[in-house]
Amino acid sequence: MIFRNYNDFEIITMIKQGNEEAFQFMVDKYRFLVAKMIKKFDLQSEYDDMFQEALMILYKSVLKFDATYQKTFTRYFEGNLNNRYITIKGKRNRYGQFLAEKMPVLYQDTIHEAPQYYFSETEIKEALECLSGLEKRVFQMKVIEKRSVRETAEILNFPEKKIYNALDRIKKKIKMQLMQ
Repeated sequence: MIFRNYNDFEIITMIKQGNEEAFQFMVDKYRFLVAKMIKKFDLQSEYDDMFQEALMILYKSVLKFDATYQKTFTRYFEGNLNNRYITIKGKRNRYGQFLAEKMPVLYQDTIHEAPQYYFSETEIKEALECLSGLEKRVFQMKVIEKRSVRETAEILNFPEKKIYNALDRIKKKIKMQLMQ
C-alpha cells in the first residue's frame, strides 16, 4: 500500500485499526525527527535505547491523538517525545546527584579534602597593611569586634551599601595578598 497518498489523520486511523504497515510508515517518516531530538538532548551514547523509547511514545501518541484539538500530529508527537526526554534527563541528573552524595560513603579511601591554607601572623599583618583607612576601620569593627553591617554603618556614619562594598574590597585585597 502506498501511504504517501494519505495524510497523517488517515494513516493514524489505519494504525488504530491494526495496520502494521501504516505504523512502519510512521516510524520511517519520523525517524529523522527522533534522531534530531536524541541529539538535542545529548543522548547519542544510548541511541538505540532512546530510539526504542521514541517508538513507544510514537505508538502511544497515535493511540491517544485527537484531531479535534487543532494540532498536527507531528507537533503532538514532538511535544510528547520532548517531555519524555526531559523526564529521562531529569532522572539521570537526580541519580547522578544521588551517586555524588553517596560516593564518599561508598569509597572512603578515595576522598580527597580541599587543601588547607595556613598563614603566619606576619603574613596576615602584611595583607592587612594593603587596606585603606576606611577598609581597616570596617575590618576592625566587622571582623574583630563582630559588629553587624548596620551597626558598623551607623558608627562610621556611612550607608550600608558602602560598608558592603568595603567588605568586598577587603576580601579581594586580602586574598590577593595571601595567595601570592
